[in-house]
Amino acid sequence: MKIRCPLCQREIDPTDRACRSGCPMGKGCTLVCCPRCGYSFPMPESKVVNFVKGLLRKGRGK
Repeated sequence: MKIRCPLCQREIDPTDRACRSGCPMGKGCTLVCCPRCGYSFPMPESKVVNFVKGLLRKGRGK
């Protein structure tokens, strides 16, 4: 599955999402860095993850 940069629309392989060396976020970073334009954006979550989070939020309200 490829993701698309919201700024330049380039398709990016999520396994090759490493930021430039010297990134202050380090290994815990969940940002995707576009190799074309350098724009950093959060990794989109899968539909399954969003579904489970929605179930957990509904369960807390009861």
